[in-house]
Amino acid sequence: MLSGAIRKESNSSTSIAGVFLAVGALLLVLAVLFDLQIVAFIGLGLTFWGAIFALTRTGKYVESSLLDGTAKSGYSTIERMINDLKFNAQGYYIPAYPKDVILPDYLKNLKEPVVYISESFDGKPSIDELAAGKFLSAKTQGIFVTSPGSGIMAQIEKQLQMDLSKVNLQELSEFLPKCLTEIFNLAKTAEMTLMPNGASFKASGILYESFYRPENTLKSVSVLGCPVVSAVASALAKASGKTVVIKEQTLSPGNCGVYAVFEFVG
Repeated sequence: MLSGAIRKESNSSTSIAGVFLAVGALLLVLAVLFDLQIVAFIGLGLTFWGAIFALTRTGKYVESSLLDGTAKSGYSTIERMINDLKFNAQGYYIPAYPKDVILPDYLKNLKEPVVYISESFDGKPSIDELAAGKFLSAKTQGIFVTSPGSGIMAQIEKQLQMDLSKVNLQELSEFLPKCLTEIFNLAKTAEMTLMPNGASFKASGILYESFYRPENTLKSVSVLGCPVVSAVASALAKASGKTVVIKEQTLSPGNCGVYAVFEFVG
């Protein structure tokens, strides 16, 4: 069911391209065999548009550099927070409540993906502070920020018409990489592997590869991951119902590949 939804979304333009190319090729063959000039022009036109559809997908696109720069501004803000609080931070992705759970108004914020940034998870953030939408935890000296990957995760749920809290981790590991590559074009290839207490994620040709370059010294990236890695962490937290941390992130410069390891805590 999940893979069918992905295929339906990603293959719509591919199906059109296939029809145009097949009919165009057939008409060109007939034109050559029977010396039909008009049929040849029609065949060339269909073949041309088939190639166009094959090289494009539905949706609106912007320059990747614009997305990259816009995202970095948010990370710079978080960087200032971390530096100002003067602690060695770790990002803890808190699982969001299911969308269909009926909560009183003062608990509505519990449905949003949040990252708790602190030196440790020994003193877990209180439900009251999470529900109140606090920025600074008075009890644990940590801060709460919106997951940088929350937008991507929300779009995945919207496109597939599902709540990730209703999906098991095995299903998530199968369809999430396809969403990132086939629907949103955020990476050329991607794969997720489940581990006893977490998961690993590997992607090549990732859109936010510049986040991991040596000249990028933002500590917030090592804490939160780039938007794609952050989206994976958010999805893992929501599907598992457990807090998730990013234990490792490395870049493979040769293919613009990113490798990340996630661990469940608490």
